[in-house]
Amino acid sequence: MKMSKIVIDVSGYQDSALSFFKTKKSQGAKSAIVKLTEETTYLNPKAGAQITNAYKTFDSVGAYHYFHGRGTAEAAYFLGWVKKMGLDKSTVLAIDVEDPGLPWATTSQVNVFLKYLISHGYKNVITYGPGSWFTSGRINRSQLVDKHIWVAAYGVNQPGVANANSWQFSSAWHGIDASYDFDGSLSGTKTKAKPKKASYWSDSGLFEVTAKVIYAYKGTDFKVKRRVHFKKGTTFYGDAVKYGSVYRIKTKMGYFTANKSMVKLVRKTK
Repeated sequence: MKMSKIVIDVSGYQDSALSFFKTKKSQGAKSAIVKLTEETTYLNPKAGAQITNAYKTFDSVGAYHYFHGRGTAEAAYFLGWVKKMGLDKSTVLAIDVEDPGLPWATTSQVNVFLKYLISHGYKNVITYGPGSWFTSGRINRSQLVDKHIWVAAYGVNQPGVANANSWQFSSAWHGIDASYDFDGSLSGTKTKAKPKKASYWSDSGLFEVTAKVIYAYKGTDFKVKRRVHFKKGTTFYGDAVKYGSVYRIKTKMGYFTANKSMVKLVRKTK
């Protein structure tokens, strides 16, 4: 299995000094995620210093909440401290789902927690849990509102859960919990998808507008826009003409885009 960035997991049990994080970086760590809160009353007393010094060291840091089953209340408490710590909406936020006191079926309340974060603009979320909780269905990944998962499994050569985004492989990596981040979901360095290359209609015929609105231009270079425009659902006839590597739709009113994401060919005429 291909291994990726190592992310360390720190809480109030670990050091908060800058030198601590620099040492972990020299040992191979690439990022850190910090325990911030638990229930609706606990705040990691070292969280501020750990977040500051982890960010100084790695230029990235995430935060997590240890969950006790009260979705909205705990999410609101956690997010309140996330904001007080100055963590912006690009930050990876994790929910730690492993407490023995949780009901066997935890997914519904996990979703309440995740939805709260997402609805407030914090969309880089991930759910942590023991591998057995995922494989038994105690955390039902297929029902999670966000499918990114961080799986804990020690003493094995793989996480044991298909397509896990991150794997906590050790609780004693240089004396600390450590995880492999396979795709950037834990370290906040997810590779951005490349924009899909546009495709164009090369046939003439009857077209229907699928975009909110499209405009007519005087020439195929689209430098001069005309006042004429078609709204979504409008149909019109036109002839496809090539302009460089793309196509335009020639009409008596001007030239329109032939981009397939904005218009569709209803009926080909020639």
